[in-house]
Amino acid sequence: MAQHDKDALRIALAGAFSLVIALGIGRFLFTPALPDMIADTALTAVSGGYLAAVNYGGYLLGAMLAMLVPAHRARTAFWAALWVSVISSVLMGLSDTFMPWAINRFLAGVASAIIMVNGSALVLGALPNHLRARLGNIHYAGIGLGISIAALTVALVESLQGSYPFMWFACGALALGFMAFLRVIPALPHASEHAHTRVPVNRKALGFLIASYSLAGFGYITSTTYLPVIAKQQLPGLDSAAFYTWLAVGLAAIPANLLWGKLASRAGERNALMMALIVQAIGVSAPAWLPGLAGLVTSGLLVGATFTAVVALSMYCGRQLAPHAASMALGALTACYGIGQILGPVVTARMLESSGSFAPGLLGAAVALIGAAVLLLPLSQERF
Repeated sequence: MAQHDKDALRIALAGAFSLVIALGIGRFLFTPALPDMIADTALTAVSGGYLAAVNYGGYLLGAMLAMLVPAHRARTAFWAALWVSVISSVLMGLSDTFMPWAINRFLAGVASAIIMVNGSALVLGALPNHLRARLGNIHYAGIGLGISIAALTVALVESLQGSYPFMWFACGALALGFMAFLRVIPALPHASEHAHTRVPVNRKALGFLIASYSLAGFGYITSTTYLPVIAKQQLPGLDSAAFYTWLAVGLAAIPANLLWGKLASRAGERNALMMALIVQAIGVSAPAWLPGLAGLVTSGLLVGATFTAVVALSMYCGRQLAPHAASMALGALTACYGIGQILGPVVTARMLESSGSFAPGLLGAAVALIGAAVLLLPLSQERF
C-alpha cells in the first residue's frame, strides 16, 4: 500500500473514532444506561423518552449550526464539539435529576450533529477519490463500534455491581483517550475555483430525499431509544437481555455499510436505500409481533444492520444531488432527520402512557419507515 493510501486509512480510522465519541458514546450510551437510570432514580420510561427528545432537539440545532460553519472553520468547530461531547457525557454521571440531565443531553446532541456534519466533511474531503467509497465505510463503521463499546462498558459496570454514574464516567474516560487519535484529521482543502462547471441542485429530487430521511429519523429512533427498556419489560427474569439486544445493534452496524455499499454498487443507491428502510421497518416492529428474546435480538440485528447504512446512503445521494452545495444538502438532511428524532420518542412516550405498551409506538415507527421507502420512488430516474 502506498504511503498516501496509508495516510488515508489513518484518517478514515480517526474519523471512525470521532463517531465512536460523538454517537456511540455521546449519543447512544444513554440507551443501554437508561434501564439502570430508571432503576436507581425517579426517571421513568416516559420521562426518559423526553430526555431523548431533548437530545435530538440539540441534534437539530447542531445540524443547523454546522451548515453555517465556513469551510476554513470546520476543523475548529469539530474539535470544540468533541470536547463538548466528552464533558457532557462525564457530567451525566454527576446528577440524578431531570434538568441537569436535559441540559447535558441537549449539549451532547448539538455536539454530535456538528461532528457528524463537519467532521464527516473533513474526513471524506481528505480521502482520495478512488478510496472515498471504501474508506468512507470505515468512517461510518465508528457508529456501530461505539454502540458496541458502550454496551460492553455498561455490561462490565453492571457485572461489578456498579451504578449508572460509573457507566458515564468509564465511557467518558474512553472518549477522552480516543481523542488522541484524531489529530491526523486535516482541515478541508481549498475549494476549486471552477465555478462555471458547477452542476445545479436537483431541488425536486432532493426534496423527496429530505422528506424520506425525516421519516427515517422518526422511524428508527424508537428502537435506539427504548430497545433495552423493552427487553427489561418483556424479560424481567433475564438480566442480560438488555445487554444482548443492544450489543446486537452495535455488532450488526459495524460491517453494515460495507455490505450495503456492495449491494448499492450492484442495485443502485436508491434501491439499496429503499431495501434498507424496509428491512429496518421489519426490525423496528419485531418486538411487537415476535415476543421474547427472539424478537428482541431480531430487532437489534436488523436495526443495527440498517440504520447506519440509511445514514450513509442518504448522505451519498444528497451529495450527488447537490455536488457543489454538499454542506447545505447534508445539513438540511441532518436537520430534518433531527426533527423526526425529536418527534419519535415523544409520540412513543404518549402512546406508552395511553396504552401501557410499546407495541403501538413500534408499529407506528415501522409505518413511518415504509413511508420513507415509498417517498424514494420518484427518484427512479436519478443517476447516482
